[in-house]
Amino acid sequence: MPKKIIGLTLIELLVSMGIMSMVILGMFGINIFSQHHVISSGRRAKVQNEISYAIEFISKYVQQANGNLNRPAIQYNGTAGFRVYLDLNASQTPSNLADDGWIDFTLSTNTLNASCTANGGSCPFTSENLNDKIIAGFAGGTIMPDPPTQGCYVNITDQGTAVDIGLVGRYDPAAAVSASNPQVSLKTRLVSSGSSAN
Repeated sequence: MPKKIIGLTLIELLVSMGIMSMVILGMFGINIFSQHHVISSGRRAKVQNEISYAIEFISKYVQQANGNLNRPAIQYNGTAGFRVYLDLNASQTPSNLADDGWIDFTLSTNTLNASCTANGGSCPFTSENLNDKIIAGFAGGTIMPDPPTQGCYVNITDQGTAVDIGLVGRYDPAAAVSASNPQVSLKTRLVSSGSSAN
């Protein structure tokens, strides 16, 4: 009885190599896919955190705003921002609006800035860059639509005692929205507790 030679034929070898190649490519594809989503999620979280910081910063000063019907606490300031009047003096004089200072919030290209001007008191800061991920475009007198087309929406209401703010940012604000350049939008209504509509 002749001996049987055990071995692989060329066809068996090619089939096993093809199966191994598909397994390796599948694992590589899953790895690439998961890395892409981790990067996208990380960028989305970064933009969302920066926009949240800007809204919290604005909220802090809007809540302290001081004004009345003749000089509203919150006003538009030019074509790309708004102003919040504050009593910045050490001894608070809410009824005397003439000594109030103000904070200007302005969108310049992709950067939302805050600057303070004292009028007899002292500012808590001089100027601050709140966010540099805002897409270009300011829309005053408008509530942020869905989907938004501008980067900053400001709508002052209730005779200057409240403001609707919408901010839209991207990881790269100058580039189009994509999976690697996610867009985040947040909107809120802020109300001044120190002003009156009388």
